[in-house]
Amino acid sequence: MTQVPDPATRPAPDESGPGSRRALWYGLAAGVIVAAGFSARMANDSPQRAPAPAISDGTTAGAIPAAAHTLTAAEQFAMISPDNAPQALAQSGLTPNQQATILAGIRRREYRLVRMPIYDEAGTGGVVTVRSGGIAQTVPLGAQPRVVLLPIRISGEVDITPVADPGPAGVAPGAITVLGPTPLPVIHRDEMLVLNVIVQ
Repeated sequence: MTQVPDPATRPAPDESGPGSRRALWYGLAAGVIVAAGFSARMANDSPQRAPAPAISDGTTAGAIPAAAHTLTAAEQFAMISPDNAPQALAQSGLTPNQQATILAGIRRREYRLVRMPIYDEAGTGGVVTVRSGGIAQTVPLGAQPRVVLLPIRISGEVDITPVADPGPAGVAPGAITVLGPTPLPVIHRDEMLVLNVIVQ
């Protein structure tokens, strides 16, 4: 009489044959395709960064640049008395709307008007944008100081950025503070100088 082996004790079929290897490769390829599709969908569904907001007070145009690196410095400048502010603003080159905005802020005691003579410290030239109190001014740097009137709010921060790529040398502004001519940090591409102004 022949004894039939128990199915639980039968040897498993050889899984190392060519057919099983092909199935394994198909399974791996399908997994890679699914993972790649999931990654692409996640990249497309991620929220897009909003553009930098434009200055909306009606006094300036353009957007605040998104600088990759921020430089900081703190300097002391002389304040213009509120009584002398209208005459100083009339000679500043600011637009009538900007002058009216600043004068209204001075009357409400939101602004203090500060005189900042700025010049080219290293002889490399360049043009910078000076932003303070919501007002932007384009200032070409030269050997002779150019007086910029700054409406300073409580925070006293003034942003200075190059208008165009300043090249490897960067823009090297200097300012005449209450202590005299003072070099400011050199500003390179994708950099912004945040100047903390102390009003004297």
